Amino acid sequence: MAVAEGRDSEEAVEARRDPEAILARLREEESAEAPSGRGKLKVFFGYAAGVGKTYAMLQEAHRAQDEGADVVVGYVEPHTRADTLALLDGLEVLPPQGVQHRGIALRELDLDGLLARRPQIALVDELAHTNAPGCRHRKRYQDVEELLRSGIDVYTTVNVQHLEGLNDKIAAITAVAPAERIPDRIFDAADSVELVDLEPTDLIARLEAGKVYAPVRAKTALAHFFSRPNLAALREIALRRAADRLTRASTGTSVPRAEVGEDVLVLVTADDGAPRVVRAAANLAEALHGTLTALVVEDADEREGDQAGAAKLRAALAVAEDLGARVVTLSGDDPVMPFVHYAATSGIRQLVVGAQASRHRWLRRLDVDVRVMRAAPEATVTVVPAVDAPSVLRRLHAWSGFTPTAADAGRALAAVALATAIGALSWAVSPATSVILMVYLLVALLLATRADGFLYAVLVALGSVVAYNFFFTAPRFTFHAYGLSAPVIFAFLLAGTLAASSLAIRLKRQAAMAARRSYRTEVLLESSRKLQAAATLGGCLETAAAQVVKILDRPVVIYQADAASPGGLRPPRVFDVPGTGGGDGSSTALTAPGEAAVAAWVAANGEPAGATTDTLRETRCLYLPIRTADTVFGVAGLVMEDDCDDFGSFERNLLVALLDECGQAAQALALAAERRDLSVKAEKETLRSNLLRAISHDLRTPLTSISGDADMLLASADALGDEQRRRLLTDIYEDATWLIDLVENLLSVTRLDDGAVKVRCQPELVADIFADALRHVSRGAAEHHLTVDVEDEFLMAQMDGRLMVQVMVNLVNNAVAYTPAGSSICLSARRAPASEGDRVIIAVADDGPGIPDAEKARVFDLFYHGGSGGAEGGDARRGMGLGLALCRSILRAHGGDVTLTDARPHGCVFAFSLPAAALPAEGGEADER
Repeated sequence: MAVAEGRDSEEAVEARRDPEAILARLREEESAEAPSGRGKLKVFFGYAAGVGKTYAMLQEAHRAQDEGADVVVGYVEPHTRADTLALLDGLEVLPPQGVQHRGIALRELDLDGLLARRPQIALVDELAHTNAPGCRHRKRYQDVEELLRSGIDVYTTVNVQHLEGLNDKIAAITAVAPAERIPDRIFDAADSVELVDLEPTDLIARLEAGKVYAPVRAKTALAHFFSRPNLAALREIALRRAADRLTRASTGTSVPRAEVGEDVLVLVTADDGAPRVVRAAANLAEALHGTLTALVVEDADEREGDQAGAAKLRAALAVAEDLGARVVTLSGDDPVMPFVHYAATSGIRQLVVGAQASRHRWLRRLDVDVRVMRAAPEATVTVVPAVDAPSVLRRLHAWSGFTPTAADAGRALAAVALATAIGALSWAVSPATSVILMVYLLVALLLATRADGFLYAVLVALGSVVAYNFFFTAPRFTFHAYGLSAPVIFAFLLAGTLAASSLAIRLKRQAAMAARRSYRTEVLLESSRKLQAAATLGGCLETAAAQVVKILDRPVVIYQADAASPGGLRPPRVFDVPGTGGGDGSSTALTAPGEAAVAAWVAANGEPAGATTDTLRETRCLYLPIRTADTVFGVAGLVMEDDCDDFGSFERNLLVALLDECGQAAQALALAAERRDLSVKAEKETLRSNLLRAISHDLRTPLTSISGDADMLLASADALGDEQRRRLLTDIYEDATWLIDLVENLLSVTRLDDGAVKVRCQPELVADIFADALRHVSRGAAEHHLTVDVEDEFLMAQMDGRLMVQVMVNLVNNAVAYTPAGSSICLSARRAPASEGDRVIIAVADDGPGIPDAEKARVFDLFYHGGSGGAEGGDARRGMGLGLALCRSILRAHGGDVTLTDARPHGCVFAFSLPAAALPAEGGEADER
């Protein structure tokens, strides 16, 4: 039978909640039902093969198709069961992709064909399946994730033993560790899970009838994995896992787990049993509703020489990342203290470590679990037996640096020989054994700074005792020692040399680790400074590429995201290692179409791909997205030597931190550009609103006046006297002239802001500019006293004469409009003092009421009308607020600006300066000179 997560059970749970929780849940469901561009995943979940998962999936597909859904069978495992195969009739089946592997023809899901077909619902059987080499992804669940990202709903099947978090538990029950597994996050993130259940007795009956496997294989299966106890246990685990998922879904997720739960920290080591420890820690974090942090304590010496350990560590970290852990890498030769210190600093009190039984009881004090419990008595330490591992690795003990090397043996031998030679010279001068003992200690300490491991300390301590006994203890040149103090001296020499050498080696390692931490901090700070200084996205990516080349010492290919470019990426840029003269960076293989296609896939999906990954691994580079939570800004391709090439945890963490910082910097630039665009749009909208308001208000008055005066002239021309007709015609002329000036100002402002007007500066007489401007001022200027004060009638300045006349006209008209009749307006020009440069200062001053200080900062804004003025009447203050704004735009185009100051005792002074120009000399005078 099939048991689904039905609506009734959810409503029953919700009925026990308060109304606010129900309302919040309904809002979440409504937002989830809204089209988000991502498909929905439905998992048909069983406890063993043969319970009917594929059959139930095909039945559900027929129901969806009957309701009008577009359903396509992407891939269904070939079955010998006739009833299952019969359900394929009536459904569109996509032909599988043929893959040749070691001379065998394999059938796999045609992912590209399914994406091109783009159905509403796709059926993909066996979610945990491992794809054949040559497919885009290594695992089928990655194919399903890509389908979901493209907006296609997926129906799939999976058994309980394929869940990563239950792998160890099921392996302990069935004695079989499934090789094909999926991360628990895939199962937990499914939109719907339908548990397909069948009694173990009925399943065994189906096996015996040959409905699941062929008779020969069925007999073997019944004797091993499909035994009745195993099936009962698997069924119980599947039921519990489905119920646990339903419970978590029903309790709501509006509060982040980290706020209501307890975080867990797990120590990851290069151990065969490390994945088991990580899974146990993930289950504990899930139970405590907290987050999981996986901590790696990296020893530089071991990382360089232990390739097998590095591979085990990568496998354990891959499991941790699949289970949603955050990976942290620290440096140290002893994993315990960095682990405990990080837990104390982070405030984590749930610690998980692996343990193995020591053969000797006294060695238990060296085990990690015991030392962690002693170092962190306030924390809860969970010890997970690493039963998968055959031996205890040297990383788990404080003496992990005992790595035998020929170099250390040679250094120890050289130290003993050098100390013996110096001791022999000292003995020849004065046979003092105390001096010789100090020589052995000093030489051992000096050469310890060049040693690689603690083997040197052991060898030099033993060698020093033997050499001292042979050369300097009576009887000399024998290994006999008859003095009563000899054992004490030997013990002192052995312990002192061993302790001094060990401390020197440990200090050397700590100095190297401090240098690595300092280097990481320096790189990140340098990257942060450079990224913050970058003004464009291309600059950010270039900075990140240069830093990656500096860290990893290998070429980097950078693709910048651009929706308008083919594939969503701009052409690649290769950043090679400095001093290589091109090398790999100049190879066209790094920018081949196949490499660019993988980079385009990474940009579209936001997931790593390429070499050393499970997706499109047949490439030269490892491609990583430069992204934030929802936006990909670029792709970084790192050249890998081979499929097993690895940076190491230290470099990988640096790389991840750098690319994340680059993504944050790119997002900051994007947000700044978006804010600028919004500001420009808001300014344009304000300009548009003000323009419409001004046109509707300010233009209506003169147009109404012109229309009324013209109508009166047409209707009553004979009844009007000559004076009345003249006054009406004058009003029409003045209103029309005002409209022309208004439109000219508006067009000039628009052309200047758009850059359509080019300023052509040449020497002009200031007096001529004043005279031309006074001929074009408004008729209201006749009611004011206008004066011109130019200190030199031949004073010249560099300017665009046509535009400068418009500036002077606007300044004078502004003074006329905002001062009472009879006021004085003065146009002046003079040379600036020598300290201010060779410039001409031009000013327009009036003795009107002036402008309040609160309004001075706004008088040059578009469409701003002053709140004060001495003129009365509707026409005197008529205008759109364009004149002074146009003056500022013209003067800024000349490289200057206009200033506003108060006149004494009252009034305003508008002033600006222009470069002075010399009067051209006549030809005869020039010749004489």
